[in-house]
Amino acid sequence: MRKTGITLVTAAAAALLLAGCSGGSETGGAPAPAPENKLAGFDPCTVLSDSELQAFGASGPGEPVDQGVGEPGCDFDAGDYILTVYKAEGNGLDYWEGQRSKFGIFEPNKVGSSNGIKAVTSGSQGQGICRQIIEAGGGTVSVSVGYSADKIPSDDATCTKAMEIAQVVEPKLPK
Repeated sequence: MRKTGITLVTAAAAALLLAGCSGGSETGGAPAPAPENKLAGFDPCTVLSDSELQAFGASGPGEPVDQGVGEPGCDFDAGDYILTVYKAEGNGLDYWEGQRSKFGIFEPNKVGSSNGIKAVTSGSQGQGICRQIIEAGGGTVSVSVGYSADKIPSDDATCTKAMEIAQVVEPKLPK
């Protein structure tokens, strides 16, 4: 009799665990659908028009780049600096928060109506490189500015330039 009581308790506990692990809901336990990848059709090389590029001292067409880390992008030559627009499908701001230790400057902010992060990688402070990350379509889009060695402005000026460009890009991003 004691063995049956333990077996029933064990079976009931197992049933509760399985119900809790199945992602069950009142709609029959169906898992939530995967979020739609809204950045799939976003092209970093066409997000800025020729006139917008010219306003920033850059010219098109851009040159596609891929650093091999899941962030395809596009470089635009602006003479004194290189402007790069990257997209990171599926890597939201939480991903970047997890990378926070790799940045010397990491400041959450807003770009238009979107959440963002101003970021300079560790060791790059004072080197004329800044990235403005923007939350978009289930991932992020980044605007990176990198100045030539003989034209390096302060981090504030570099990040201001990245933010200025990001504010033009942001309204065009999928939400």
